[in-house]
Amino acid sequence: MTNIEVDTVTRNASSASLSSPYCGQPSPAYVGTNGNSAAGDLKKCRFSETALSRPLSRTGSDSDEYLKFEVGAQCSYRPLHERIEKRVKAGTPFFSLEFFPPKTANGVANFYTRLDRYKEGDPLFVDITWHYSGDPANLTRETSSSSIAAGCLDYCRMDTMLHMTCTQYTKEQTIAHLEQSKRIGLRNILALRGDLPPNTASDAPVLKPKYMALDMIKWIKEEFGDYFTIACSGYPLGHPEKESYDEDLKYLKAKVDAGAQLIVTQLFFEAEAYERFVRDCREIGITVPILPGIMPIQSYESIRRIAQLSQLEIPDSILADLEPIKHDDDAVRNYGRHRAIEMCRRILSNGTAPAIHMYTMNREGSCREILQELGLWHKRPMRALPWEPHGVNHPLRCKEDVRPIFWSARPKSYIYRTRDWDDFPNGRWGNSSSPAFNDLHDYYLFNLHSTVNEKAKLLDMFGHELRSIDDVGKVFARYIDQQENEHGVKVTTLPWNEQESGVQAETSLITEDLVWCNERGVLTLNSQPSVNGAPSTDPLVGWGKPGGYCYQKAYLECFISSANAASLLEFIDEHHPRINYHIVNKDGSMDRSNAEATTPIAVTWGVFPGAEIAQPTVVDPISFRVWRDEAYDMWMKNWAYLYPADSRSHEVITEIHESFCLLTLVDNDFVHPSILFEVVREMVKRTEARNSSTEAKVQATKA
Repeated sequence: MTNIEVDTVTRNASSASLSSPYCGQPSPAYVGTNGNSAAGDLKKCRFSETALSRPLSRTGSDSDEYLKFEVGAQCSYRPLHERIEKRVKAGTPFFSLEFFPPKTANGVANFYTRLDRYKEGDPLFVDITWHYSGDPANLTRETSSSSIAAGCLDYCRMDTMLHMTCTQYTKEQTIAHLEQSKRIGLRNILALRGDLPPNTASDAPVLKPKYMALDMIKWIKEEFGDYFTIACSGYPLGHPEKESYDEDLKYLKAKVDAGAQLIVTQLFFEAEAYERFVRDCREIGITVPILPGIMPIQSYESIRRIAQLSQLEIPDSILADLEPIKHDDDAVRNYGRHRAIEMCRRILSNGTAPAIHMYTMNREGSCREILQELGLWHKRPMRALPWEPHGVNHPLRCKEDVRPIFWSARPKSYIYRTRDWDDFPNGRWGNSSSPAFNDLHDYYLFNLHSTVNEKAKLLDMFGHELRSIDDVGKVFARYIDQQENEHGVKVTTLPWNEQESGVQAETSLITEDLVWCNERGVLTLNSQPSVNGAPSTDPLVGWGKPGGYCYQKAYLECFISSANAASLLEFIDEHHPRINYHIVNKDGSMDRSNAEATTPIAVTWGVFPGAEIAQPTVVDPISFRVWRDEAYDMWMKNWAYLYPADSRSHEVITEIHESFCLLTLVDNDFVHPSILFEVVREMVKRTEARNSSTEAKVQATKA
């Protein structure tokens, strides 16, 4: 359906407004000839599970399908080597990134957060190194190479290449590793021989590898055909174990002839080495893309150690430059950054390099600065969907374009809980009585509390001491309005957020109402304003293809006290069918709703040129019950743990966890101003009146 080219439109920041003309207001552009809003015609539209898809032409953009997402269409995965070849033919440079697996579970959580920031610049792919000593094929070990690669693909939505070595394994073991990679959705392999164990004695015979990378490439083609994109390594100065540079080139040619579709080079220090290598490869008939491996110099000692491990000599000119500054880490980093920029600029501008492959060493600053300076860092100006899709990067999730709204701030959790699905909603969510969600308690990242790991920092945001529920409400309110709290700190995350990303831009349209709610004990988790026909390029609520229009029903999800729940149920049915509600408590003994038991409610949809209506977010009653358990768990897992078990603060959080209800409200009338917050105000008013009456009776009794 909608062919969203997310890099083709620049948002008009000047159009941002705290009183958007599309939020809860009838638009003259949608008034029919009879004087009624034409928005009512939406009832006639069919949300189809299948969709006709006609790719639209791209103009004024260098990007390819990597930055496209077809909302509602039967998308298909496009192999990485094909996308690279298209970039090369178009003369459009790109970048890719290499990482190694973190050593600890907390390191993994931080790594994924860092990768989310890297994703902002649109790397074409990332690759993960294979560490033999780290049990790299063990998917039950969160720090293994295979687990990390799967996480990059699933949770970070990035096309991922896995390094794989073969000399330490039998042929059968290597094929098993490849089969596992296929099962978890990986489509790209960097085939390597792997390191041999060092000789322990000077007179020991020289060890020879049992298998070579060439063998693995042949096995991949024999066993898996064209399923994998195959990359291999190249050595601009020749492999140190080869008899000669020419001999190494012949071996590289054999790997390409056997099926390697891409070459990634070892690091080098001078542009001339890479330029000569590419020229020599072309002269012997190697035609596949050759990506230069770039490692910025980060420190004097680290680059000497890396060069030694790689059996490379650092040019004398570089050593001479580094000598007077070798004890000044900042000066060395600045030198390394400048040198990398100049070298990359040269090989890109003269056409030798089609791209840059960054050896990040799991660091962020210098690599990002280099890519930005080179003009390769392209932050996408539009949202493809209200949530971040996988696009063409995932063989199954490339089709996914509908999700329940509840996991808006916890997308990695949702991805984990649905990772075993054979198919994903496309075009519509559909009716379902038993969607199979994985148990979140099996998800190791669930037990890491938050990506903000510093306890002191969390206490500064969430409160060193909580005396009452009012104190909790203030934390929520300061998160919404981003005003500093009593500690002079901004609350940039809540226990239900996977990242310190702050609130969505559209929240600015309902900030005052949300602050009012939270300061009165209505603790808001998720919300959106009503939108009636906003252009898809709107900087606050827009998403999707240029030329489209976006619609939203007002939505509110919050924790409320049992007293407020009782007040709400006294009158909420008066607003049916305009207002749909669903209210549950922790153990499910209360579960009331005025909506259809298994029918989802579309709360976000878009209309785009040449396409059917897209509805990317829904309120689904069955999924809400799954989300309920996760939402309640966050109180204890991500907040209460900060305090001693016998403290008043822990008692306050536990009281909310045990006694509060979880509520969703949907205002189905998106044409007129929303009445959701009027409903909440009436609820609070009734509760306060009842409390006042009770208090008056108590006082009268005492008198």
